[in-house]
Amino acid sequence: MTTSTLQEAAVARPLPADVALEITRLAEAHPGAVEDVDRILELRPELPATRALAQSVRVSIEKGAGFDVVSAAGLPGELHRLAYAAIGMFVGEPILRYGLLYAVADRGESYLEKQIPVSMTRANTGMHTDSSARDCVPGVVALLCERPSLSGGTSRIADARAACDWLAENEPEALRLLEQPYLRDVVTPGMGKDLETLKKNRFPIVSRGDDFQLRYMRYWVEKGHERAGEPLAPEVLEAMDALDRALARPEFGASFRLEGGDMLFVDNRRLVHGRDAYDAVPDGGRLLWRMWLGEQADEHRNDVVTDRTLAAS
Repeated sequence: MTTSTLQEAAVARPLPADVALEITRLAEAHPGAVEDVDRILELRPELPATRALAQSVRVSIEKGAGFDVVSAAGLPGELHRLAYAAIGMFVGEPILRYGLLYAVADRGESYLEKQIPVSMTRANTGMHTDSSARDCVPGVVALLCERPSLSGGTSRIADARAACDWLAENEPEALRLLEQPYLRDVVTPGMGKDLETLKKNRFPIVSRGDDFQLRYMRYWVEKGHERAGEPLAPEVLEAMDALDRALARPEFGASFRLEGGDMLFVDNRRLVHGRDAYDAVPDGGRLLWRMWLGEQADEHRNDVVTDRTLAAS
């Protein structure tokens, strides 16, 4: 995937008029769902236009750039979350480790001092995939921007598969090391924080083949090994340096700004994503909402799957 292809995909497309109409009518029929969008999992409305949009998002993820951006700016702001939840429900079955929508906002704490996701801070997140838990692999990570920062907070995307193909040709030893299993510190809800649980939370950074997958949160790899008393060898740290450099190569990435009402849907296996640090914020602070979605929506199920991955094959 080239930078130009990724950059073109980063231009938000407007919410189709028939989808906006469906969401408006849904809100009128079920006003409680506007305040409590989790209700959409109970309602499971038909919404054929919204389903069709979600299917086109999946095509972009599976056969296109690996991500898609849709703008709901044409809808009243109070309906953005409902539209986002409805589209997400059809993109993939929600994974509820953090609930349906998780607030990505600064909590005034430091991930360097406390076992919290970097998303709870204003720091640069680094390029990463979501979930540090071995048994929880979101197929798609979605973000809704409700209040953007006044400056900073630029979103970044990189094609991890292309970067790893580059490593295979140019730094094969680094790639070989990245295919070995490594610990991740335990930060995902639903897991114990004890040492025994940590030592079971071990899996490769890169898995190649027909089902390519990258699972990378460097800080939690290093922290997990530190906490377990298993320091990483210098050559492993150098291999992660090589991966960071490859992911930062301009031909594999794109950067863009999410504005209010923008929804981002990202392949969490083939792409990495991140955001720059930010400082200046609007009243109420910068606020995004995240969803973890499974590999694909199962149209024959009416219940909600929790506490397990729908993305693993």
